Amino acid sequence: MSNLYNQIVIFGDSLTQFSHNAFEKGWGAALQYSYIRKLDVLNRGFSGYNTELAKHLLPQLLPKKNNPTKNPKVFLLIIFFGANDAAIQPSVQHVSLEKYKENLKQMINIIKDPDSPYHSPETRILLVTPPPLNEEARVKHKGLKDRKSDVTAKYAQACVDLANELNVPVLNLWKLMTDKVTLTNVTLNDLLSDGIHFSSLGNETLFHELLDTIRKNWPELDPDNLKPLTPLWTELNYEINLEQQVNSLEFNIINQLGDSL
Repeated sequence: MSNLYNQIVIFGDSLTQFSHNAFEKGWGAALQYSYIRKLDVLNRGFSGYNTELAKHLLPQLLPKKNNPTKNPKVFLLIIFFGANDAAIQPSVQHVSLEKYKENLKQMINIIKDPDSPYHSPETRILLVTPPPLNEEARVKHKGLKDRKSDVTAKYAQACVDLANELNVPVLNLWKLMTDKVTLTNVTLNDLLSDGIHFSSLGNETLFHELLDTIRKNWPELDPDNLKPLTPLWTELNYEINLEQQVNSLEFNIINQLGDSL
């Protein structure tokens, strides 16, 4: 394919990898559906990964700024790690709280630092905190206690703190779900299928908040504000040359969003 659509990249652990599971109303699949014919939503989820692994992997997923190859633009990078970093020692997944913040910062700078070979001023960045943990359900499913709720809460707060320090938007999923449990009849069992991964309701909860967060911070990326990259069939004039009418794909991709940044 010579004309690849511009992209939203969702980068995370199993909470991202599993997000295209249609049987659980995956939040990634819902996001992709929202941008059909407008942007591609690429799932770059890696089950079991933490930020220590992710910081080495991210550059391999991004186009270099001086690459002469015609690459699509990444308009939004969603970074969603922390659930595995918060595993308690001696788990090999454990990453210290300070190192977790440092790793997130390093990934953000891969995009934002003008001296980075992957510097991309058109790429917006959104951090997502780890969700709350249902310890009892996790132990029942896993057979061992490898995570603690109060520890995961600290990683969620560290993510929020870093986002505020760097002036990067953040979706506080920990607060969103704990508030939902506190203020409604919903329980963590309703939101999490095994104490850590999302149920259908958990996926729906994240998806709706994610779309609201995008609309609030980047209205130009609101799917309702983006035009399809090719004409709707009802817009075509079937009495004249059809090839010319649908031949605008490359132009529309290159000029999508115009000078919104």
